[in-house]
Amino acid sequence: MHPRLSIDAMCTFKWSFEQDLALWRDLGVRHAGLLGIKLGLAPEAGMARLDAAGIKASTIIVSSFDLADPARWAATLAEHKATIDLAAGHGGRSIYFTPGRTTGAPWRDVLKLFAEAVAPTVAYAKTRGVLAAIEPSLRTSVSFVNTLRDAVDVAEVTGIGLIADFGNMWMERDFREVLFTAMPHIALMQIGDVVVGAPGKPPPGGRAHIGEGELPLRRMMQDVLDAGYTGVFDLEVVGPHIGADTDEAALRRGVAAAAALLTEMGI
Repeated sequence: MHPRLSIDAMCTFKWSFEQDLALWRDLGVRHAGLLGIKLGLAPEAGMARLDAAGIKASTIIVSSFDLADPARWAATLAEHKATIDLAAGHGGRSIYFTPGRTTGAPWRDVLKLFAEAVAPTVAYAKTRGVLAAIEPSLRTSVSFVNTLRDAVDVAEVTGIGLIADFGNMWMERDFREVLFTAMPHIALMQIGDVVVGAPGKPPPGGRAHIGEGELPLRRMMQDVLDAGYTGVFDLEVVGPHIGADTDEAALRRGVAAAAALLTEMGI
């Protein structure tokens, strides 16, 4: 297993933490992206089991703020603080969430609202040495920030970090230039492939494992390296339906292909 490859729990969305951990141990991974909800009511016990397996959390995914309902922000902040403490106590680098869907207001007004909601999370994360980050997403149901270019603006206003995912940014205008601009804010690079779409194929944006889609992955990876990224690469491949069953054989092939790509790139 490549030492800078992380496997994300979103790849196995319907699996339990116990199933994820068994797979990660068998694969020999040293980094994993965690889904906070899978840690359940005993998160410390789960993190201790990761420690025993020699696996570090590359990130922990948490709930987003409901920008249309400020009354719920305190509960979301409490979850964020608990997860930040969890990451800090076990060598985790970051937590992240999607920015939240638009309220229907002009974009700059939504950004101001988001900045107000997220400020306590960002401040608390800094005190614990953990990066709080957001993932710009093409899914408008969970994010009013749909490009990495716009995410840089959000980061500069709020101080939040960024999760850059090939599956969301492959169509980014001036991909290489945007990466260089975003790099000071990037907490984690997520990799995968995409089926661009054609008759008889999934619609545009359909995720695929490395080498099974149509992205110019070697060029994109070189751009990431040239921009100065030195962290781990988190493999996140989510099917067209997030709740779909995981094909373990396909996932294992995908992990092997991702590891081979990192080796080929001299990482």
